[in-house]
Order: sequence, then structure tokens, then C-alpha cells
Amino acid sequence: MYKVGVFPGKFTPPHRGHLAAILEASCQCEKFYVVVSHNEQLEQSLYAGTNTKPVSLKQKVKWLSIELEDFEHIKVVALDEGQIPPYPNGWPQWVELLNKAVPEPFDAIFDGEPEYAENGYTKYYPDVKHILHDRLKLYPISATEIRQNPYGHWDYILGAAREHFVKRVLIAGTESCGKTTLTKMLAKTFFTSWAREEGRYYSTKYMGGNETVFDLEDFYKICWEQRQIEDHAIRTANKIVFLDTDAVITQYYCVLYMGAPNPKIETLVDPSRYDLVLFLSPDVKWVADGFRWNEDEKLRWWLHEELMTMYKKRGFADKIVEIRGGDYQKRLQEAIEISNTLIHKG
Repeated sequence: MYKVGVFPGKFTPPHRGHLAAILEASCQCEKFYVVVSHNEQLEQSLYAGTNTKPVSLKQKVKWLSIELEDFEHIKVVALDEGQIPPYPNGWPQWVELLNKAVPEPFDAIFDGEPEYAENGYTKYYPDVKHILHDRLKLYPISATEIRQNPYGHWDYILGAAREHFVKRVLIAGTESCGKTTLTKMLAKTFFTSWAREEGRYYSTKYMGGNETVFDLEDFYKICWEQRQIEDHAIRTANKIVFLDTDAVITQYYCVLYMGAPNPKIETLVDPSRYDLVLFLSPDVKWVADGFRWNEDEKLRWWLHEELMTMYKKRGFADKIVEIRGGDYQKRLQEAIEISNTLIHKG
């Protein structure tokens, strides 16, 4: 049994092979440090040309901390190597950073690369035992394979890390365009989660069902609750998630029914939060459901263009795919094809 062990790695991204190796190595130590080493420039290059965004150092530390929180003898620490020469140079600087990241002497270092011992550990830590671990023993996967095809290797990605890779599809549109039904159908088709339109339930939950007493603050509260529902759907999603309504639509209804926007809602408008916006046109039959008021055909199209303009002004233009014409079946098939493309491209 070693007194203190360290387990350095880049974890780009962390996967089940990493986790299995960490747990096995930690059994050999009284205290164990997982050291997340990170170089922002390298991270950008590793994800270049893939179908997902690079991962930050804080994200990787957070994910591993979540996965390992039940083990009191394991601690996750960060090592930012962005300001030192890249490997295989910069060993003296990297060792200095490692000694700062791990706040006590260690007598074992676990690593999956034999060349690291030959090129650095033996020289700089002659009294520390170097133990080679095998990440592939239980899970035959590499971080490179996951970066290149995260959706084909979904089961290998750590649960805490999956939300980063989830493709987020916002379903937008004005009244009675089939938005809510389409959202549910897409979620069922892709065996994944979805976020409902919270505004449809807010008055019942908080106002006794009396919509005549809405004020500007209520629309911000709707928007805030919508964000929490979205976050839960994203965390529990299977590769892709479908989100009914966002802050822009909430602001649209705020202006429509209150006659003025709520500036606080704009703080929750975030185009980068979504990968795709399926914008539904109002060219299907208007259906009264007790929540809708704008049945006039010309008014429906005018409102449609108003909402489209709101999205474009807020930076969503390059994410919008408008679905026009056809019946509900054709719209569903088109939405399925577009969503499939999103998780299989690149």
C-alpha cells in the first residue's frame, strides 16, 4: 500500500477506461490525487474537425469530481500547462506545476504511457514508484475515438460529461404551429429527454389559473423556470435533446401580452446554448386549446415574421432551419432527418 499516489492525465474527454483505471489504482493508495493536465491550445487542435466543442480545464475537473465524489481518499486537482513548452519539452516546468498541484509528497505515480517514465519520471522522481496502468483492460476505447465519434461511443463517455456532447435542438414557433407535439414526438423517436414549455403551466402553478394578473416579473420567472427544466433535460439526454421554447419566445409573449419587454429576460438569451433551431411556420390548421388567441391567418403570419426577426437580431440566424408547408407527418419526417444529420455529421 502506497501512502500517496498521483494519476496524471489529459482526459480529453474523460471516459470509462479512465475511471476504471483510476479506481483500480486508488485501491493501492491511502490517499490518491487525480491530476487533470490541460493545454488550451492543444485542446483546440484535438477537437478541430470533430462534431463537438473543446472542453475546458474546469469542465474536466468538475466531471471527474462528480464521478469520484463518493471516495474520500480521492481528490481531483487541476494542472494548467498552457504556459510551458509542449511535450516532450518542458519537463522541468511540468514537474514544478505537478508539485504545486499535489500539496504533499507522493510515493507512487500511475500512468498509461511507458515513455513518460523513460523521458521524465525516472529523472525527476527517482524515489517515486512508477506504475503503468492499462486503460483498455475493461473498456477498449480511447479519447481519440470518442472525440472523432462521440455518438457512436456514447456508452463509454462518463455520465457527468455527456451533457457537453448532447446536441441541443430548440423547437420554435408561434401559436398553434405544432411545436409542443413535435417536440414530444422527436424525443420519443430518439429515445431521449425533452423540455416542456413552462409558460403553459405557470398560471396554474402560481396564479390560481388566472392569466389576467400576469405582470412583467412573471414572464422573467417563466423564463428562469424554463432554463431549469432545460438543464435537467440536457443532463439526462441520450445524445440529443429537444427543447420546447426558450427566452426569445418568452420575451415575444411578454411583448405580445404585456405591451413591453422585460430587460431581465434578455440576460437569459443565449444562441450558443443551442446547436439547431427548428422554426415552424404557421401553415397548419389553427387549433384552440384554451391558451391561444391569435387565430386570424394574416395575424399568424405577421407574428411568425416578428418572432423570426427577434431570433435573427439576437444572433440565431445561422442556427435556424425553417420548416414550412406539409402536414404533420411530413414535418415530423423532415425534423427527424435534420436531427439525424446533426448527430452524424463530422
